[in-house]
Amino acid sequence: MQLNDMEMKKVLDQGMLTRSLIETETAMKKCQMYNEMAKDAAVKGFFKEQAKGLENVMGYFNKGMSELQ
Repeated sequence: MQLNDMEMKKVLDQGMLTRSLIETETAMKKCQMYNEMAKDAAVKGFFKEQAKGLENVMGYFNKGMSELQ
């Protein structure tokens, strides 16, 4: 099967977004875990904010993925 340039770009973009989603989800889960493990309130708050920010990034990547569909 031969792909034209647009189809190839779409496949590569989906791969990039999929990888970014996996990496971001992993980082978010680590932040959530660190938040649960932290004893200091400031540290807990930091990781909670980081996890929320990464959740927003995942939403952005998911939106990009749906636009490719």
